Amino acid sequence: MNTSVRMYLCDGKIKIYEVPSAPHAEVAGAIIGFMSIWNMQDFRYGTDATTTLGRGSGREPDVYVRPRHRPRPQQGAPAADRYGNAFPTMMIEVGFSQSLPDLHRTAIRYLGQQTTIQIVLAIKIFGIRTNALTNTSTIALIAALYLRTSPTPLVPTRVISFGTANPDTNTVNYITQQMNVPPGSFVGVGRPDPNNNNNNFPPCNAANIPTYTMNIPGTELFDGVPANNLPAGFPIVPNTLPVGFAAGFNLDLYELQVVVREALNI
Repeated sequence: MNTSVRMYLCDGKIKIYEVPSAPHAEVAGAIIGFMSIWNMQDFRYGTDATTTLGRGSGREPDVYVRPRHRPRPQQGAPAADRYGNAFPTMMIEVGFSQSLPDLHRTAIRYLGQQTTIQIVLAIKIFGIRTNALTNTSTIALIAALYLRTSPTPLVPTRVISFGTANPDTNTVNYITQQMNVPPGSFVGVGRPDPNNNNNNFPPCNAANIPTYTMNIPGTELFDGVPANNLPAGFPIVPNTLPVGFAAGFNLDLYELQVVVREALNI
């Protein structure tokens, strides 16, 4: 059997990190589809393009999002590739065989000083849990959003558990103790809600539940775009909520859960 793998270059060394699979590919494809419906005219959506992250380092993101009007870097400034393209403003990584720690390390590399990437979204798909007594299967899912504009850009601003199973203790400990995510920024399935007497958040079992909506901010998505090329909603009026495309894209994580469950037949 010929099994292909995903690899990347880090400090001159080749590292293997993912075995392509239907859940991995279909989640990445779904995100492109959802974002394209939201805004196709202002962005280029792509996959697997080798992106330079520094000397001796490169990566092929599962998905990248680049504003069409983001200027190319000036000569001598770091560029995304050998063609001189501007860096995407957003990178998306989906991990199935890839571990959560590797996803976290990848996000940190994307937000390094040699790039102008503004947003990283990491989606982790854990293994299937089967209850032999009830003959039912569940799965834990995690989404983590990183923003360069955050005071702590290497710590996710939001982590959402959105599967049909709670994240296990090792995962919770890694997120809170190694990724240093504050408890209030880690929400969703299996997590206590401080605004509801620390009872657990409701299940992720329908679309349009606010807890399971991940907002991708418009300001960061359109970073670097000249004012005359910005869409409706810009400039943002001070002391008001952004509107239009400036309000960003709301990713409904329940829709991704459905994609995963269908791909895994659970």
